[in-house]
Parts: sequence; C-alpha cells; structure tokens
Amino acid sequence: MKTTSARLISTLSIGALLGVSATALAAGPTALAERLVTQKVRVADLDLSTAAGADTLYNRIKGAARVVCRDERTYKLEFACQARAIDNAVIAVGSPLLASVHGSATGRIVEVVSR
Repeated sequence: MKTTSARLISTLSIGALLGVSATALAAGPTALAERLVTQKVRVADLDLSTAAGADTLYNRIKGAARVVCRDERTYKLEFACQARAIDNAVIAVGSPLLASVHGSATGRIVEVVSR
C-alpha cells in the first residue's frame, strides 16, 4: 500500500504541474518549482476490492486535486488541472473498480491495466 500512496502523491504533483499556466512556464523553472503543490492521499485504510473502498478513495483523490489546483488563475485552468490530476491518480492506482467509479463520475472511460 505504501507504494500506491507514494505513486498517488507523485501523480497529484504531476497533475498540479500540468495545470500550471503558460505565464508560470514562461517565468522559468524557479517560478514553476515554487508553484508545485502536493497533497497526501491516505490509502492504507481502504479495501480497493470493494465499491465502498474505491468510492472513498475517489473522493479523497478529488479533494486532494482541489487542494493542489486551487491557486490557478482562472476557473477553467483550475478545472483542467483537477481533471488531469484525478485522471492521473486513478491510472496510477491501477484499480479497475476505482476506474469504474471515475468513469461513472465523469462520463468518460479511463483505461486501467490491472497489475
């Protein structure tokens, strides 16, 4: 479970990085590093083989995405950042049940390969 948690943290960090505006990118790597925000997502207490566990994790991922993306300059950038962070976290976890919860919430299909 610790590996999954570490992957989630990295994925949410990447999601935040992808949500950074073009202005921050133009400012250079120092400004970009200052904007990078991470949020821990607890996983160890959940059973991801159950619908309740997958649903709980999905809600935690959404909350973390809101935290890491909240400082975007516009609602559109914030929403895009959250969507990428959630997509990436769901894929990183690799749980078909979590992917199903995400697909139901977004109306999109996210391909997950079970490991």
